[in-house]
Amino acid sequence: MRAYRLRLSMKADAPSGVFSNLLALGTRFAVAARKEIHPLLSKRSLVNLVSLLPSQSFTRTRTAIVRAAGVHVGERSQVQGPFRVTGAGSPSDVSIGDHSLVTGHLHIDLGAPVRIGRGVRIGHAVTLLTVNHEVGEPYLRAGPTIHGPIEIGDGAWLASRVTVLPGVKIGEGAIVGAGAVVARDVPPHCLVAGIPARVIRQLDANGSKPCSE
Repeated sequence: MRAYRLRLSMKADAPSGVFSNLLALGTRFAVAARKEIHPLLSKRSLVNLVSLLPSQSFTRTRTAIVRAAGVHVGERSQVQGPFRVTGAGSPSDVSIGDHSLVTGHLHIDLGAPVRIGRGVRIGHAVTLLTVNHEVGEPYLRAGPTIHGPIEIGDGAWLASRVTVLPGVKIGEGAIVGAGAVVARDVPPHCLVAGIPARVIRQLDANGSKPCSE
């Protein structure tokens, strides 16, 4: 009789245990889903929507969306092509001065602020990286993450497929040649090119300091 009552007790407890397990599973699923879905509802997702528009068209609409996502875009500046933001930062960490032009595709990996000055021209497929890694141990060469802001001075021109690494300041009136990888500061009114980018020559500018490595 005692054994019979024990079996009945176990049967009564079974639905409760199953329910608890299902509730715990549902809670974990909800938490995971919220983490996955939240970025889709963020301003970063909004700014990435402009990549769905055809390049070199819908310029005013594209620029308005980028502004709505929190990027400061100055007067008479335009975003003509895809504009992609990744990383932990917010689109509000990006500012573009007046009379600047982003041809696109522009990819900004945000871990630190990015400032693009007035009258800047940015060519096709340019990448601005504010996130990098220190060299780690042999078992994990991509070591601790490091961040550095990027600043592009007034009047500068970044040609197509330029990559700018964290912590770099490109001086006003400078030109970065196509395909260059910029790992250190570029002096004002200088032309740089190559991998890594090196000074090619000084550009005409009244009162500017000579270019130096």
